[in-house]
Amino acid sequence: MYKKLTWIIVGVAFFYGVNSYTVKAQSNIYKLHSLFMYNFTKHVQWQEVGDIFTIGVFGSDLALKEVKENFNGKKFSGKDIRVINIVGTGDVNASQMVYFPKSNKNKILDLYETANKANTLFVTEDNMIADGIPISFKISGEKLGFIVSKKNLDASGLKISSSLLSLAEVVE
Repeated sequence: MYKKLTWIIVGVAFFYGVNSYTVKAQSNIYKLHSLFMYNFTKHVQWQEVGDIFTIGVFGSDLALKEVKENFNGKKFSGKDIRVINIVGTGDVNASQMVYFPKSNKNKILDLYETANKANTLFVTEDNMIADGIPISFKISGEKLGFIVSKKNLDASGLKISSSLLSLAEVVE
């Protein structure tokens, strides 16, 4: 009985330890993504932005939390930055930048297909360049990078600086 109880306790501790590590690792990747996204705001030219620059995050409370924390107090061309949770197409259309962390690809594509893509930068954790997304993150070995589709970016009417393109894997 004592041995069985010990193994149960060890198993539960291991499970929670692995889950805790996984959540922390995922949190760190979202933090890194949001730092990249902040640099995107400095090197992408939007046609028009209202009084507030809005970033929408879909499908992950953890990603939303990290993006909010990392954009807290930051400005876009002197304007406040607001981070919102995307629950529908209206939220996507109200955003200048949309971040799709790993989630249900079909739901992401549904939102993307029904959204007004003009003047909005879409960024994904998974490579969705072939689906029309302008920027997708990638991991090569232990390095985080990003892929930029010039064709997809041009379709949105956005311009990207050559200095940011020099850091990306660029595809047509």
